[in-house]
Amino acid sequence: MKTFQSMFISGVLGLALVGCAEDAPPRPARPAAAPAQASAAPQKAAAEAEASPGTAEPSQPAYVYNYNPVGKRDPFRSPLGDLDPSAVQVNPVVACNEPLCQWDIDQLKLVAVVTGDANPLAMVEDPLGRGHIVRRNTKMGRQGGKVTQILRDEVIVTEVITTPERVISNPVSLKLRPDDALDPAYNLMTGKNWEP
Repeated sequence: MKTFQSMFISGVLGLALVGCAEDAPPRPARPAAAPAQASAAPQKAAAEAEASPGTAEPSQPAYVYNYNPVGKRDPFRSPLGDLDPSAVQVNPVVACNEPLCQWDIDQLKLVAVVTGDANPLAMVEDPLGRGHIVRRNTKMGRQGGKVTQILRDEVIVTEVITTPERVISNPVSLKLRPDDALDPAYNLMTGKNWEP
């Protein structure tokens, strides 16, 4: 096995050396010309290049593009900065990073309220069924409303709407819904409602 490996490696090295030897022969050195002829040759070559642009070297493009940024927008500046500051938006988008800001207030459901403390809290359920703890000044709703009051059976969220004429505060209340009806107790033997 070692003999085969050594023969294989020597064969590969031999082929590599033969491949290297087949390179193109080196160019012959140019004879040194007289100084008068040496200066005339580059001028003649430059004149020929100017006369026939189609014979220019392929490594250089025929047209060189220069970028002029005058009168163009800066690509690294935000396009929002270009807006007119005097234009007032009727409903500005309020930045809110809290999870309850992705739904409208009417999509949220008040599940539980804990009061009787200096810091009352409530639990709100989103449309996906996840519960979120809410305290005063918690942001919720797409309009950027804040929880202003937590009462015994409701939570009041105040949304602020800015118009060009005035600022409107809109209180929205989420009420705690009582259970509709308790499930009746069944007699497991008969399957009928249990009656006292």
